[in-house]
Amino acid sequence: MNNEDDEEELTDYTRLLNKKKLKRNQKHESTQDPERGQDALFECLNMPSILQKSACRGTLTSTGWIQITLNKGTHLHTVGFSHQRETMLYPEEAAFLISRNALMVTDKDNHQVSFEDMCMVMDQDPWLTLDKYWVYAYLKRLGYIVMRSKPIITQGHIMEHTIKKKVKGPLVWNYACRNYDQVYSTLSIVLRNPWYKPFDHWLMDWDVYKPRPTWKKKDPGPPDFRILVNNARDPMPTIDTFNALFSNDIEQMIALVGDAEGVVFLKIEGTT
Repeated sequence: MNNEDDEEELTDYTRLLNKKKLKRNQKHESTQDPERGQDALFECLNMPSILQKSACRGTLTSTGWIQITLNKGTHLHTVGFSHQRETMLYPEEAAFLISRNALMVTDKDNHQVSFEDMCMVMDQDPWLTLDKYWVYAYLKRLGYIVMRSKPIITQGHIMEHTIKKKVKGPLVWNYACRNYDQVYSTLSIVLRNPWYKPFDHWLMDWDVYKPRPTWKKKDPGPPDFRILVNNARDPMPTIDTFNALFSNDIEQMIALVGDAEGVVFLKIEGTT
């Protein structure tokens, strides 16, 4: 491929700055100046986003939740929850709506909260991770209804299932440990971090519903499928954990989040 072919394949971003609508059968005068096209691209990226006319408004609370102060449109039909007679949003719900220009959030000083600020709020949530948000946003863009999954198993269920199969098994049943620090942390009687629960690691993350007119937020019913989020670099659940997780009738999936591959969904059935 020569340089002439490369120039022909360059995208002309200057057309994005054209305020006039092209008439039918009228062609845009393309420019062959790469620097001008690059400047046009950066100018478009730096343009402030415009809120939808039906955008909701909310306030960031000290808990990291967003309290809705103005509800407009249909954005909150499938997101949010009620707390002390107020409509609240989880950080991932607010971040997604902000990215779609459907929500404006302010802090206690009445400063507007951007999507980047919401990423910092999500980072402070002990349950939420960036991988979980990518899966959430991916499914939301596809039109699914996504909610935080309710616990379907407990520490006792996993331990009982493992002990029955391996009464004389190793002292550390969580085979995801890679070094002695993780082993000692798992065996610790008094956990130093109140949010660290090694035996509750393999719990489902998202309950996913197919969009349907009869769906109700107050009574969603059983999900169409549940999703466990796992980074592609992290170890996969063990066979014993699979048996404990996938022991119900609801379809289960694993969402593998990679650096370049995006999100890959794996459907895994029980291995009993």
